[in-house]
Amino acid sequence: MPLLSQAPSHPTSSSTLRTLIRGFLIALLLVGANIAAMFVWRMYDPAPRLVTVDLNGIVQTFIAGTAESDLSDDDKRARTETFARELDRALQGLAARQRMIILPAPAVIAGAQDITEAVRKGLTP
Repeated sequence: MPLLSQAPSHPTSSSTLRTLIRGFLIALLLVGANIAAMFVWRMYDPAPRLVTVDLNGIVQTFIAGTAESDLSDDDKRARTETFARELDRALQGLAARQRMIILPAPAVIAGAQDITEAVRKGLTP
């Protein structure tokens, strides 16, 4: 039989309760930190914006300029391929730098910003 001055060899219910409360508080703290991190992440990494571009207008302007030129068919074909690559590069670059989702203008009824002029400026002459 243990003496009163000796500590019991098994944990008491109060120390078990303290351990459970401590674990619960740590878990609660971690959940709160996770929620706070999600809010901060949303503030600094917003969702991409939806924007439109008048691809028809850009392509029609290019076609009109190319049709009026005195280039051979091979030169016109090469110029068209270069234009297509440049247009794709300008659209991809704007989308990546500005965090945009770019849609053709006819696909959107209202509410999206038109970036046609920015795309035209991004094309090399």
